[in-house]
Amino acid sequence: MSSKELGSLLLILGTSIGGGMLALPAVTASLNFSAIALYLLLAWALMSLGALAMVSVQIRFQNDIGFMPLARKTVGRLMSTVTLLFSLLLLYSLLCAYTVATGDVLHTILNYLHIIIPKPIALLLTALLLSSIVYRGIGSVDRLNRIFMFIKIASCFLLIGSILPSDHWPNLRLGQNVYTGHGFLVMITSFGYGTILPSIGEYLQFDRKRLFRVSILGGLIPLVLYLIWVASVHAALTPEQLLTLMASDNTTETLLQQLITITAKPVLQSFAWTFSAICTFTAFLGVSISLLDFLSGALKIPRTKQPKLALMALTYVPPTLIAMLAPWLFVQALAYAGVCCVFLLILLPLWMWIKCKI
Repeated sequence: MSSKELGSLLLILGTSIGGGMLALPAVTASLNFSAIALYLLLAWALMSLGALAMVSVQIRFQNDIGFMPLARKTVGRLMSTVTLLFSLLLLYSLLCAYTVATGDVLHTILNYLHIIIPKPIALLLTALLLSSIVYRGIGSVDRLNRIFMFIKIASCFLLIGSILPSDHWPNLRLGQNVYTGHGFLVMITSFGYGTILPSIGEYLQFDRKRLFRVSILGGLIPLVLYLIWVASVHAALTPEQLLTLMASDNTTETLLQQLITITAKPVLQSFAWTFSAICTFTAFLGVSISLLDFLSGALKIPRTKQPKLALMALTYVPPTLIAMLAPWLFVQALAYAGVCCVFLLILLPLWMWIKCKI
């Protein structure tokens, strides 16, 4: 595997493996592990099919980068307009949410260092810092993302390793077989790396073999990690604790408190905080690249010098302002992220692929 291929895989993993991983134990709390594994496999299969279809279409139309230009070429102008609306809702919502999250991380770090600044200023600083990396191109994002991913993977395995000694594996047989809620959409979004694939395609110069390899691995690695994570948590908690977790308004905090109580390891909180913090950074970078390239393709603005400054403004000014003034507005729209993912990352790519074959 070449250096660029490894970097592309890590960008995919950075976009895919995020805060949704910490939510999985809560949305699967009522299920036994066999049902969880089945639903996760179904979500992975659907998202992988969409990803491979997207890669195939992007390779065929190499001069049209992104969902909207590809939709216009394959399924018509009307659907390209629908694609525009879904894409803007999803990507701006995600970027706004991650802007808020990265700002919170910097604010927490500065408070720990006894540097007191208003939270909106911390939010603005992180947006400026990370966007300056994105401005330098996907190569710079790749190099920074590699550092973040090393920390993320290390903290993730330390977190899982701290839980395993407290696991009671017969607990995995407890629970029901059928979903009664909307947790499957959370599983869908947990494999939502398809948004960055057009950018990865250009980065790897549309090499079919390399693109298919990183796309397949980019789905398989999260699948294995999610299965290990959910199994370790479900084996550690009792059915009553899982139901309490499912009913909690702050699932991450409740989950951590339950795990700290069971394992008697307060260091779990440090591992989880580090993992969550790095998740926000890698997700911010991945969504930024996706949105920047999407706007470039949709508006036909080249990514060179002055035009790129305009693209950067369109990418960051709206979500940053909303994150500073009314973060609830776009964060609430995240409730519809699963529906957007189903259309953009499964139905649309498969539809475009079929149209290319007809």
